[in-house]
Amino acid sequence: MDSIAEWLAKISWPLVSRLFASIGIGTVTYVGAESAIDGALSSSKLALSGLTSETLQLLAMAGFFDAMSILSGGVISGLSWIMMKRFALNTTAA
Repeated sequence: MDSIAEWLAKISWPLVSRLFASIGIGTVTYVGAESAIDGALSSSKLALSGLTSETLQLLAMAGFFDAMSILSGGVISGLSWIMMKRFALNTTAA
């Protein structure tokens, strides 16, 4: 029985270690990118706070704020897919 447990441990440990490494690095990358984009969005909203209300209403009607949200979501989504693809290729290699 000990040999089966050792065999399973030898097989599963490389997979588990790669999984933990990819989760940790992916989480750090995602959280870092998300905080950077949140900071950029908040600073751009702060920069727009000096505009008049008519100009802000015109920007809102044009969909500027929706476009900022969509672009930031696209950047985060693209980064997530890139990281997921990179880790999937690294973990399946022998």
